[in-house]
Amino acid sequence: MAMILFLKINHFFSFLLFIFFCSHAIANPLKVVEFDKELLELLPNIQSMKIGFVDLSSWSAGPKITITNLGGELLESFSIPSDRYSSQWTNWGPGITFDVNNQVIWLLSPKVGLTEFNLKGDILKKINFANASHQIQITPDGTFVMPYSWDKQEDSQVSELDMNGQILFQWKAKDFIEKLSLRNSIAPTQPLSYTATTSAIKTNAGNYYISLAQKDLIIKINESGEIVWKKDVFIRPHTLVIKDDNLIGYSARSPNRLVLMNNECNCFKEVVIHEAIGGKAPTRSLSLQYLGKGIWFTSGVTGLYILNDDGKIYWKLEHEGLRGRPVGFHSAILFNN
Repeated sequence: MAMILFLKINHFFSFLLFIFFCSHAIANPLKVVEFDKELLELLPNIQSMKIGFVDLSSWSAGPKITITNLGGELLESFSIPSDRYSSQWTNWGPGITFDVNNQVIWLLSPKVGLTEFNLKGDILKKINFANASHQIQITPDGTFVMPYSWDKQEDSQVSELDMNGQILFQWKAKDFIEKLSLRNSIAPTQPLSYTATTSAIKTNAGNYYISLAQKDLIIKINESGEIVWKKDVFIRPHTLVIKDDNLIGYSARSPNRLVLMNNECNCFKEVVIHEAIGGKAPTRSLSLQYLGKGIWFTSGVTGLYILNDDGKIYWKLEHEGLRGRPVGFHSAILFNN
């Protein structure tokens, strides 16, 4: 009889523990608010892809990296250690990318440098490099190319490092800007930046495309640092996308818009993403990837989007803790592992 009573009491407490853990389970703050299944017909392989993004929803606890999928599942969410970001620059210019060959995530923190994480959040490598922000490109040669947006006149706006952090290439805009007497397009969040260089991409021909947002300019330089092409854009260009040796798209902040090469007309067309939020700098597109067949992935403030070059939205993800400035969506990457 005593044994039966013991088993009943044990079962009761097990049930209470189950209820406790269920009530304290981590709620999923992510929600897919739009998903046109035509996307899967256009890009069948996209169904297995994942999205990683810099998550600023827990402002007091510090930034995290969150990983999800097209279904909006919370696959991983891990904190960035306090020594791998600057508290003064938490929401200004972080960058994220995925190394397909090594199946790892790289985070770029302004004023700190690069940190390599596996997909569970373990740190594998640290590279200290203060003067870089916003974007990381891992080239086919295994080097890092990074812009620097919070720059002064004497700084390099582009740096290329090897996997050990050794500098392979740097470029300064000073001579170019002084020669042309370029005007400034001052942003309220970057009034002191010399160029606000937010994107730098090395092409397979060895050239570099660079967005000088403070100058409303996109340029291409060769390996010697000479300007070989430039484009006045007047809408503060942000993230550039290159195919082969050609510019095929860029995001911009005047306000939240994309300028994309349209397949039908073989011309650039603007796509404006409307997000109903307030503030003196209410919108901006940061990350931008070309997925093929006229389909793009981008980040706004209140959502992550997959859309075509006519602006049709196939997929949109929201986060209940990311609703406006300054803690909206920032850098994000769509990847296949």
